[in-house]
Amino acid sequence: MADVDVLITGGAGFIGRALVDRCLRAGHAVTVIDNLCAGRLSNLEPFLDGITFVEADILDAGRVDEVMAQARPALVFHLAAHHFIPFCNEHPQETLRVNVEGTHVVLSAAAAHGADVAVVASSGAFYPSRDDPLREDLGARPVDVYGLSKQMTEHTAEFIANTTGMTCVAARLFNTYGPYETNPHIVPHIVECLRRGPLVELGNIHTRRDYIYVEDVADLLLRCARGVDGGYTTVNVGTGVEYSAEQIVRLIEQALGTPVEIRVDDTRVRAVDKLHQRADIARLEALTGTRPAHSLMEGLERLLHHEQLLTPHAYA
Repeated sequence: MADVDVLITGGAGFIGRALVDRCLRAGHAVTVIDNLCAGRLSNLEPFLDGITFVEADILDAGRVDEVMAQARPALVFHLAAHHFIPFCNEHPQETLRVNVEGTHVVLSAAAAHGADVAVVASSGAFYPSRDDPLREDLGARPVDVYGLSKQMTEHTAEFIANTTGMTCVAARLFNTYGPYETNPHIVPHIVECLRRGPLVELGNIHTRRDYIYVEDVADLLLRCARGVDGGYTTVNVGTGVEYSAEQIVRLIEQALGTPVEIRVDDTRVRAVDKLHQRADIARLEALTGTRPAHSLMEGLERLLHHEQLLTPHAYA
């Protein structure tokens, strides 16, 4: 794909920041839409001179249409969504509006103004819990409103692809981690605990997830956009390997060279949780011609360096 105009919703967020960086390095002109509800303008500070930033809400259909008309992007990445599960559970109606109605607003405007491809951030969250890798043709079985919203997001993307001719990719993201995360998911929670000392309080320590480094996600999203050839496609974006929260702490312990105590906090234990969540990445590899570049250990070490925790005297 030659240099093209790109629009990213949620571009001031965690994955959005990495994707902005990746698109700029690929030579693309970038427009970002973000209402700064979860994203931070400071995340984009290194890039502000090279991008067009618009503070807007994706539920404001008129404003989104104006921005699309001005930017005329060939490629749209739709990342804006509520995705912190405790918030989603507490605000189900808002979650469904933003994640589903917002997707329709963005994709409809993108198609109306000539976008060729839209990549929509979906999630592995709506898969059932299984011991074996999760394939894209496996039926959805969401256990929370976030998973439900992403299932409906995918239906919306497929509808837009079928009715407008714009190519749509639903990228089912697995557990993304790395610098600049904007929600207190498990890895940033562990990092925050470590700032206070070598003690980490966790809830479900034995449930296993597929963790993928944020720079790998950004690279793979761009490669997915380049790899599709019309229609509607779903693709897992993960590593194909799963780890428990306890194993993550042990890897960090190994990287730091310092013992880390784990304490189970009953208030953090989820009443409903899945034992396993591991992506089958055969379709990802076929579509992109590659696989994630960073192992979990490598990604955690990069994160610890960024957070200035990986030093010889971390707890001196």
